[in-house]
Amino acid sequence: MDARSMSSSSSSEWRDWSSLPEDLLLLILERLRWSSHPSVTAVCSPWRSAVPPSYPAWITPLLLNAADVGTTNIRYYSPYFHKNFEIDRTLTDPGAKICCSAAEHLTTLCTPDDVVLDADMVSGSIRELPRLPDSKFNFIVYDDDGRLALYDPCNHERGFEIHDKPESFGFETDDSYLVESEQGELMAILVGRRGTPVHIVKLNEEAMKWEEVESLQGRTLFTGTLTTMMRSVKIKWMQNKVFLPKLYDWPETIQVNLVLRDGELAFVPKSGGENTILKDGEDYMEKMWCYEPGQRQAKKFWGTKSVDYGIWVNFST
Repeated sequence: MDARSMSSSSSSEWRDWSSLPEDLLLLILERLRWSSHPSVTAVCSPWRSAVPPSYPAWITPLLLNAADVGTTNIRYYSPYFHKNFEIDRTLTDPGAKICCSAAEHLTTLCTPDDVVLDADMVSGSIRELPRLPDSKFNFIVYDDDGRLALYDPCNHERGFEIHDKPESFGFETDDSYLVESEQGELMAILVGRRGTPVHIVKLNEEAMKWEEVESLQGRTLFTGTLTTMMRSVKIKWMQNKVFLPKLYDWPETIQVNLVLRDGELAFVPKSGGENTILKDGEDYMEKMWCYEPGQRQAKKFWGTKSVDYGIWVNFST
Protein backbone atom coordinates (compact mmCIF):
# COMPACT_ATOMS: atom_id res chain seq x y z
CA MET A 1 0.00 0.00 0.00
CA ASP A 2 1.47 3.35 -1.00
CA ALA A 3 1.52 6.49 1.17
CA ARG A 4 -1.47 8.02 -0.63
CA SER A 5 -3.64 4.96 0.06
CA MET A 6 -2.58 4.89 3.70
CA SER A 7 -3.47 8.57 4.10
CA SER A 8 -6.90 8.05 2.54
CA SER A 9 -7.59 5.02 4.72
CA SER A 10 -6.52 6.85 7.87
CA SER A 11 -8.73 9.85 7.05
CA SER A 12 -11.75 7.60 6.47
CA GLU A 13 -11.11 5.68 9.67
CA TRP A 14 -11.00 8.79 11.85
CA ARG A 15 -14.12 10.52 10.53
CA ASP A 16 -16.30 11.49 13.52
CA TRP A 17 -20.08 11.70 14.03
CA SER A 18 -20.20 15.32 12.89
CA SER A 19 -19.73 14.11 9.32
CA LEU A 20 -23.03 12.20 9.38
CA PRO A 21 -25.15 13.38 6.42
CA GLU A 22 -27.91 15.77 7.48
CA ASP A 23 -30.69 13.87 5.72
CA LEU A 24 -29.71 10.69 7.58
CA LEU A 25 -29.63 12.58 10.87
CA LEU A 26 -33.15 13.90 10.24
CA LEU A 27 -34.40 10.38 9.58
CA ILE A 28 -32.93 9.26 12.89
CA LEU A 29 -34.51 12.22 14.71
CA GLU A 30 -37.96 11.31 13.39
CA ARG A 31 -37.67 8.04 15.30
CA LEU A 32 -36.51 9.58 18.57
CA ARG A 33 -38.56 11.04 21.42
CA TRP A 34 -38.67 14.83 21.63
CA SER A 35 -36.98 14.71 25.03
CA SER A 36 -33.87 13.18 23.40
CA HIS A 37 -33.32 16.13 21.02
CA PRO A 38 -31.31 18.26 23.51
CA SER A 39 -28.79 15.41 23.80
CA VAL A 40 -28.47 15.31 20.01
CA THR A 41 -27.87 19.06 19.74
CA ALA A 42 -25.15 18.82 22.39
CA VAL A 43 -23.03 16.44 20.29
CA CYS A 44 -21.52 19.00 17.92
CA SER A 45 -22.22 22.25 16.10
CA PRO A 46 -23.31 20.63 12.78
CA TRP A 47 -25.87 18.51 14.61
CA ARG A 48 -27.12 21.50 16.60
CA SER A 49 -27.83 23.44 13.42
CA ALA A 50 -29.48 20.44 11.74
CA VAL A 51 -32.01 19.65 14.48
CA PRO A 52 -35.35 21.38 13.66
CA PRO A 53 -36.69 23.76 16.35
CA SER A 54 -39.39 22.50 18.69
CA TYR A 55 -41.03 23.44 21.99
CA PRO A 56 -41.86 20.64 24.45
CA ALA A 57 -45.56 20.73 25.35
CA TRP A 58 -45.32 18.65 28.54
CA ILE A 59 -43.15 20.83 30.82
CA THR A 60 -46.10 22.53 32.53
CA PRO A 61 -49.87 22.67 32.01
CA LEU A 62 -50.85 24.98 29.16
CA LEU A 63 -53.63 27.53 28.88
CA LEU A 64 -55.82 26.49 25.95
CA ASN A 65 -57.56 29.55 24.55
CA ALA A 66 -60.20 30.05 21.87
CA ALA A 67 -62.96 32.66 21.99
CA ASP A 68 -65.03 30.65 19.50
CA VAL A 69 -63.75 27.22 18.56
CA GLY A 70 -65.73 27.24 15.33
CA THR A 71 -64.02 30.29 13.87
CA THR A 72 -60.91 30.95 15.95
CA ASN A 73 -57.67 29.00 15.76
CA ILE A 74 -56.71 27.11 18.90
CA ARG A 75 -53.96 28.72 20.97
CA TYR A 76 -51.91 27.22 23.77
CA TYR A 77 -50.14 29.60 26.14
CA SER A 78 -47.05 28.28 27.93
CA PRO A 79 -46.26 29.98 31.28
CA TYR A 80 -42.72 28.63 31.00
CA PHE A 81 -41.87 29.90 27.50
CA HIS A 82 -44.29 32.88 27.76
CA LYS A 83 -45.43 32.26 24.19
CA ASN A 84 -48.70 31.51 22.41
CA PHE A 85 -48.56 28.46 20.16
CA GLU A 86 -51.31 28.71 17.54
CA ILE A 87 -52.57 25.73 15.58
CA ASP A 88 -54.08 26.53 12.19
CA ARG A 89 -57.14 24.39 12.74
CA THR A 90 -60.74 25.14 13.74
CA LEU A 91 -63.69 22.93 14.56
CA THR A 92 -66.78 22.79 12.39
CA ASP A 93 -69.28 23.96 14.99
CA PRO A 94 -69.21 27.72 15.74
CA GLY A 95 -70.32 28.48 19.27
CA ALA A 96 -69.18 25.15 20.71
CA LYS A 97 -68.00 25.37 24.30
CA ILE A 98 -64.69 23.87 25.40
CA CYS A 99 -65.38 21.41 28.21
CA CYS A 100 -62.07 19.71 28.91
CA SER A 101 -58.92 18.39 27.31
CA ALA A 102 -56.73 15.34 27.86
CA ALA A 103 -53.42 15.18 26.00
CA GLU A 104 -54.19 15.85 22.31
CA HIS A 105 -57.94 15.26 22.73
CA LEU A 106 -60.26 18.26 23.07
CA THR A 107 -63.85 17.75 24.21
CA THR A 108 -66.48 20.34 23.25
CA LEU A 109 -70.20 20.74 23.82
CA CYS A 110 -72.21 21.88 20.82
CA THR A 111 -75.57 23.57 21.32
CA PRO A 112 -78.55 23.52 20.84
CA ASP A 113 -78.50 19.70 20.50
CA ASP A 114 -76.01 19.19 23.35
CA VAL A 115 -73.80 17.04 21.14
CA VAL A 116 -70.43 16.20 22.68
CA LEU A 117 -67.51 16.04 20.24
CA ASP A 118 -64.03 14.63 20.72
CA ALA A 119 -61.44 16.35 18.53
CA ASP A 120 -57.94 14.98 18.00
CA MET A 121 -55.74 18.08 17.70
CA VAL A 122 -52.90 16.10 16.09
CA SER A 123 -54.75 14.20 13.35
CA GLY A 124 -57.66 16.64 13.00
CA SER A 125 -60.26 13.87 13.27
CA ILE A 126 -63.56 14.66 15.04
CA ARG A 127 -66.05 12.14 16.38
CA GLU A 128 -69.32 12.40 18.25
CA LEU A 129 -69.27 10.81 21.69
CA PRO A 130 -72.15 8.55 22.75
CA ARG A 131 -74.54 9.84 25.37
CA LEU A 132 -73.80 8.79 28.94
CA PRO A 133 -76.02 6.06 30.39
CA ASP A 134 -78.39 7.07 33.16
CA SER A 135 -76.16 5.76 35.93
CA LYS A 136 -76.13 7.63 39.20
CA PHE A 137 -73.24 9.91 40.05
CA ASN A 138 -72.90 13.13 42.02
CA PHE A 139 -71.46 16.54 41.30
CA ILE A 140 -69.95 18.42 44.24
CA VAL A 141 -70.42 22.17 44.20
CA TYR A 142 -70.02 24.88 46.81
CA ASP A 143 -70.98 28.49 47.20
CA ASP A 144 -68.89 31.46 48.27
CA ASP A 145 -69.17 30.73 51.98
CA GLY A 146 -67.72 27.21 51.80
CA ARG A 147 -70.94 25.17 52.14
CA LEU A 148 -71.06 21.94 50.11
CA ALA A 149 -73.96 20.74 47.98
CA LEU A 150 -74.45 17.47 46.12
CA TYR A 151 -76.29 17.25 42.82
CA ASP A 152 -77.43 14.07 41.10
CA PRO A 153 -78.15 14.76 37.39
CA CYS A 154 -80.20 11.56 37.20
CA ASN A 155 -82.54 12.93 39.88
CA HIS A 156 -82.81 16.48 38.66
CA GLU A 157 -86.14 17.09 40.41
CA ARG A 158 -84.49 16.67 43.82
CA GLY A 159 -82.24 19.66 43.22
CA PHE A 160 -79.20 20.28 45.41
CA GLU A 161 -78.69 18.60 48.77
CA ILE A 162 -77.00 21.21 50.94
CA HIS A 163 -74.95 19.88 53.85
CA ASP A 164 -74.77 21.55 57.25
CA LYS A 165 -71.01 20.99 57.32
CA PRO A 166 -68.46 22.20 56.47
CA GLU A 167 -69.24 25.77 57.33
CA SER A 168 -67.48 28.96 56.23
CA PHE A 169 -64.07 28.99 54.58
CA GLY A 170 -63.06 31.53 57.19
CA PHE A 171 -61.69 33.99 54.62
CA GLU A 172 -63.19 36.74 52.49
CA THR A 173 -62.87 35.87 48.83
CA ASP A 174 -63.67 37.38 45.45
CA ASP A 175 -63.18 34.20 43.39
CA SER A 176 -62.89 30.57 44.40
CA TYR A 177 -62.00 27.36 42.57
CA LEU A 178 -62.32 23.69 43.45
CA VAL A 179 -59.73 20.98 42.77
CA GLU A 180 -58.96 17.41 43.81
CA SER A 181 -55.34 16.90 44.84
CA GLU A 182 -53.15 13.99 43.77
CA GLN A 183 -53.93 12.44 47.17
CA GLY A 184 -57.68 12.66 46.55
CA GLU A 185 -58.19 15.64 48.88
CA LEU A 186 -60.90 18.18 48.08
CA MET A 187 -59.27 21.62 48.01
CA ALA A 188 -60.42 25.17 47.31
CA ILE A 189 -58.35 28.11 46.09
CA LEU A 190 -59.66 31.43 47.41
CA VAL A 191 -58.56 34.54 45.51
CA GLY A 192 -58.83 38.00 47.06
CA ARG A 193 -60.38 41.05 45.41
CA ARG A 194 -57.05 42.33 44.12
CA GLY A 195 -55.46 38.94 43.76
CA THR A 196 -53.65 38.83 47.07
CA PRO A 197 -53.89 37.20 49.42
CA VAL A 198 -54.61 33.76 47.99
CA HIS A 199 -55.72 31.20 50.55
CA ILE A 200 -55.72 27.45 49.94
CA VAL A 201 -57.91 25.22 52.08
CA LYS A 202 -58.59 21.50 52.08
CA LEU A 203 -61.53 19.55 53.43
CA ASN A 204 -60.95 17.48 56.55
CA GLU A 205 -63.53 14.78 55.84
CA GLU A 206 -63.50 13.38 59.37
CA ALA A 207 -64.19 16.72 61.06
CA MET A 208 -66.02 18.09 57.97
CA LYS A 209 -64.30 21.45 58.12
CA TRP A 210 -61.97 23.47 55.93
CA GLU A 211 -58.32 23.65 57.00
CA GLU A 212 -55.79 26.10 55.59
CA VAL A 213 -52.89 24.71 53.55
CA GLU A 214 -49.70 26.60 54.36
CA SER A 215 -47.45 24.91 51.79
CA LEU A 216 -47.97 23.09 48.51
CA GLN A 217 -44.97 20.85 49.25
CA GLY A 218 -43.25 21.88 46.03
CA ARG A 219 -46.33 21.35 43.86
CA THR A 220 -47.87 24.02 41.62
CA LEU A 221 -51.51 25.09 41.23
CA PHE A 222 -52.83 26.34 37.88
CA THR A 223 -56.28 27.86 38.38
CA GLY A 224 -58.55 30.77 37.43
CA THR A 225 -60.45 28.87 34.70
CA LEU A 226 -63.14 26.18 34.49
CA THR A 227 -60.35 23.68 35.12
CA THR A 228 -57.88 23.78 38.00
CA MET A 229 -54.79 21.57 38.07
CA MET A 230 -52.24 20.69 40.72
CA ARG A 231 -48.99 19.33 39.29
CA SER A 232 -45.45 18.56 40.33
CA VAL A 233 -43.21 20.54 37.98
CA LYS A 234 -39.42 20.33 37.72
CA ILE A 235 -38.96 24.09 37.22
CA LYS A 236 -37.81 25.34 40.62
CA TRP A 237 -39.08 28.93 40.38
CA MET A 238 -42.59 27.64 39.58
CA GLN A 239 -42.79 25.30 42.56
CA ASN A 240 -45.07 26.02 45.55
CA LYS A 241 -46.96 28.73 43.65
CA VAL A 242 -50.48 29.46 42.42
CA PHE A 243 -50.79 30.71 38.81
CA LEU A 244 -53.74 32.71 37.45
CA PRO A 245 -54.40 33.47 33.73
CA LYS A 246 -53.31 37.10 33.99
CA LEU A 247 -50.27 38.31 32.03
CA TYR A 248 -48.01 41.30 32.59
CA ASP A 249 -47.42 41.63 28.85
CA TRP A 250 -48.88 39.94 25.81
CA PRO A 251 -46.71 37.09 24.47
CA GLU A 252 -45.41 36.38 21.00
CA THR A 253 -47.63 34.10 18.91
CA ILE A 254 -45.95 31.33 16.91
CA GLN A 255 -47.71 29.34 14.18
CA VAL A 256 -47.04 25.67 14.87
CA ASN A 257 -47.98 22.08 14.24
CA LEU A 258 -48.70 19.84 17.22
CA VAL A 259 -46.63 16.70 16.64
CA LEU A 260 -46.77 13.44 18.60
CA ARG A 261 -43.71 11.19 18.83
CA ASP A 262 -43.51 8.13 21.03
CA GLY A 263 -46.03 9.51 23.51
CA GLU A 264 -44.53 13.02 23.69
CA LEU A 265 -46.14 16.15 22.20
CA ALA A 266 -44.22 19.16 20.96
CA PHE A 267 -44.97 22.39 19.11
CA VAL A 268 -43.03 22.56 15.84
CA PRO A 269 -42.86 26.08 14.29
CA LYS A 270 -43.95 26.28 10.65
CA SER A 271 -41.45 28.99 9.76
CA GLY A 272 -38.38 27.57 11.48
CA GLY A 273 -36.41 29.32 14.19
CA GLU A 274 -33.81 28.49 16.80
CA ASN A 275 -33.80 25.45 19.05
CA THR A 276 -35.04 26.01 22.57
CA ILE A 277 -32.74 25.54 25.53
CA LEU A 278 -34.60 24.71 28.71
CA LYS A 279 -33.46 26.88 31.60
CA ASP A 280 -34.57 27.39 35.17
CA GLY A 281 -33.52 30.99 35.58
CA GLU A 282 -34.91 34.35 36.54
CA ASP A 283 -35.51 35.42 32.93
CA TYR A 284 -38.81 33.51 32.78
CA MET A 285 -40.28 34.87 35.98
CA GLU A 286 -43.05 37.44 36.46
CA LYS A 287 -44.62 36.97 33.02
CA MET A 288 -47.80 35.46 34.49
CA TRP A 289 -49.37 36.46 37.80
CA CYS A 290 -48.45 33.99 40.53
CA TYR A 291 -48.60 33.82 44.31
CA GLU A 292 -46.81 31.73 46.93
CA PRO A 293 -48.81 30.63 50.01
CA GLY A 294 -47.78 32.67 53.03
CA GLN A 295 -46.53 35.55 50.90
CA ARG A 296 -47.17 38.85 52.66
CA GLN A 297 -46.24 41.38 50.01
CA ALA A 298 -49.13 42.27 47.70
CA LYS A 299 -48.51 41.69 43.99
CA LYS A 300 -49.59 43.89 41.13
CA PHE A 301 -53.00 42.70 39.91
CA TRP A 302 -54.77 45.59 38.23
CA GLY A 303 -53.50 46.31 34.75
CA THR A 304 -52.66 42.70 34.00
CA LYS A 305 -54.07 41.23 30.80
CA SER A 306 -56.66 38.51 31.37
CA VAL A 307 -56.66 35.44 29.13
CA ASP A 308 -60.37 34.77 28.72
CA TYR A 309 -62.21 31.77 27.23
CA GLY A 310 -59.51 29.33 28.26
CA ILE A 311 -58.92 26.22 30.33
CA TRP A 312 -55.79 24.62 31.72
CA VAL A 313 -54.76 21.43 29.90
CA ASN A 314 -52.03 18.92 30.63
CA PHE A 315 -49.88 17.21 27.98
CA SER A 316 -47.64 15.36 30.43
CA THR A 317 -50.01 12.38 30.61
